[in-house]
Amino acid sequence: MDVTLYAIALAVFAVLYLALSVFLAFALIITLLVLFLYLVARYRDLPSSYPYGRGDAITTLIFIGITWAIFTFVSDKNPLPFIGNGLTYTSSSLVPLNTILAIGFVVAVLFLGVFSVLAPSKGSESDDSGTPQQTVGSG
Repeated sequence: MDVTLYAIALAVFAVLYLALSVFLAFALIITLLVLFLYLVARYRDLPSSYPYGRGDAITTLIFIGITWAIFTFVSDKNPLPFIGNGLTYTSSSLVPLNTILAIGFVVAVLFLGVFSVLAPSKGSESDDSGTPQQTVGSG
């Protein structure tokens, strides 16, 4: 499962739909565009350079879809006006900058925490000194 793609999908959708109250259709379209831009920027020659298999990609898509459905279900907005007159469900023109900054801070801390654990350590590299290693059973 592509965890980075999953995290980006959740963060962008949560900020657009839950925090900024963007209509569901626009939130989905913008989120998908951000995901495609990430994939193109990270893996230039798609699909041959994408390191995950078809099963992992399908698992990631299922997780993203289920999480988006949960976000839509628990929000206080009615998703039935899929597209409305404007960009957001609310008529206010002010953007809640404090909410965006708080969500951005939490996402940044989570990314740093996750990637500090998942980052490969320098000491785990294999010993390629050229000397043969003795194994059990060798004489």
